[in-house]
Amino acid sequence: MSSSPPSAPSARIAQLSTWQVFRAPLLIGLVAAAGLTFGLFGDGVWDGLCWLGLSVPILLALIYGARWNIGSKVAPGVAHADAGEAAS
Repeated sequence: MSSSPPSAPSARIAQLSTWQVFRAPLLIGLVAAAGLTFGLFGDGVWDGLCWLGLSVPILLALIYGARWNIGSKVAPGVAHADAGEAAS
């Protein structure tokens, strides 16, 4: 019986390039930086663009944070493996 060591990466995990890993955070950072820059330009439309640019990272954090939180919940009848350790 040959089993791979636990530290070996799973064959199912796809290898991502650096660009694939960092493009979304880079884009979010650029939008936020643009929002900060728009806030320096003036009033009126610039303020609206500032609010829009700075609200994008917050909205994305709320959307994906809620989605992650929902996905991490366990069914009511299922116990965690750590629950027995925490009780003792």
